[in-house]
Amino acid sequence: MKRVLKTVFTMSAVALLSSCMNNEESAYEKQVKEENQELADYINQNGIQAEQTTAGYYYSRELDVEDGQKFNDEDIIGIYYEMETLEGAFIEAHTEEDGEPIKFKYDRERQTLAPIVVNQAIALAELGETLVLYVPSYLAYSDYSYNQLIPQYANMKITVHFEKIYAPQEVATIEDNLIQGYIDQNGLEGFEKVEEGVYLKVVEAGDEDTEASKNGNSMRFTFEMFELGQDDSFSKSLDNSVTTTLGDDDNYEFLNIGFKDRHKDAEVQIIASSATSFVNTAQVIPDAIRKDYFDQGYLNIPLRPFTPILFEATIESID
Repeated sequence: MKRVLKTVFTMSAVALLSSCMNNEESAYEKQVKEENQELADYINQNGIQAEQTTAGYYYSRELDVEDGQKFNDEDIIGIYYEMETLEGAFIEAHTEEDGEPIKFKYDRERQTLAPIVVNQAIALAELGETLVLYVPSYLAYSDYSYNQLIPQYANMKITVHFEKIYAPQEVATIEDNLIQGYIDQNGLEGFEKVEEGVYLKVVEAGDEDTEASKNGNSMRFTFEMFELGQDDSFSKSLDNSVTTTLGDDDNYEFLNIGFKDRHKDAEVQIIASSATSFVNTAQVIPDAIRKDYFDQGYLNIPLRPFTPILFEATIESID
């Protein structure tokens, strides 16, 4: 069921690192060699005191924390950052003046953050530290470009401050406040908090003479799904219904909760937190490129991490 609703969010290593296969391999190796030399020349010519990593980027500690806390797999990390090309062209910054840090879920095995070098640098960092990364394009955006903001094959300087580790419950509270604020600001009525992170509104009860749904039922439905507060859906199936088994472990938690005890022809709206829906969406910085990144096929979905969703569905049959 999760595959039907488009839940694969890992960024393609092929898209991020360029293809290394078959007849493109030599071209990629040439790119790596050239960019490594360009980066080494930049470091030497500018007298920069930085350490080279085996991955190919250099780093220095702008702010060092002695005996600081290391990051663990699946930590929810908040960062501030500044990005520019090595030529000094400013790309974007997100600092304390801009509000809360940018959040993402650290995953050593999957690249859930673009540019991927930031994900790699987490292993070198401790909480509260600031690292300056000198990055070849093959560890940044490679041949991807976006208007005048990001040139193709741009080597970069990225300053990252590792501000915070969020407890899952803190993130849940932040999202719950977003949900309640959305309901209040839009004057929405009929939503009931049925479980932690799941708000349900039964728009139409459907045929109440039919038996209510229970775990194990096969349910056929149409749906449309939105990032909370957005007008355009990021996933939908309105002309062709999809089928799921209620209570199945492959379902989203919000679906198993919101579809239980429903009747045929029922219409429901569900506002769900990321913990009950999309738990591993990829973070992309700068945010301005996220939609284009999705349009180019580097992401399977444009939904930002730790963002509630609005799910609207009509139940066509229950078996």
